[in-house]
Amino acid sequence: MIFQWSIVALVIAADQLTKYLVETKMHLWQSITVVKGFLNLTYVRNTGIGFSLFANSGRTADNIVLVVIFSIITGLIIFSFMWKERNWLFNLSMGLLIGGAISNNVISRLFFGFVIDFIQLPYWPVFNVADSCVVAGAVGIGLYFLKRDGKNAKRHKDRVESHDERSG
Repeated sequence: MIFQWSIVALVIAADQLTKYLVETKMHLWQSITVVKGFLNLTYVRNTGIGFSLFANSGRTADNIVLVVIFSIITGLIIFSFMWKERNWLFNLSMGLLIGGAISNNVISRLFFGFVIDFIQLPYWPVFNVADSCVVAGAVGIGLYFLKRDGKNAKRHKDRVESHDERSG
């Protein structure tokens, strides 16, 4: 559990620090080329939800309420799994997911009313460190469950075959 909360704290610190640096060192809509044709740092403010969905809805307060409700429900589901699973990939993934969600949805949205996005790749919406951590965490959790369920399926198959041999 300490490992997960350390990851959460690290993600929040990294995300908030990078957002602070972007906000204090760049001006809104400024873009800096890092790798030509591949990576830019572009300062934007996202008032919508992930990937700027609903950003222009004109109902920012409603969006924040939805994000908070969704975050609470997701948090309850996440915490219920956290007590049960004891695997490094699962714990790392949950730490990334929770840290990213807290940094974007609780700290940035509730305290500032928007999220600072700045990582720009071709053909992809501008995003930030927290977004990256949420995606990496979700992928990690998916891989963990695929691996775990594959092992469980093999164990079940072995038990069935063993039972069939004894019964047969």
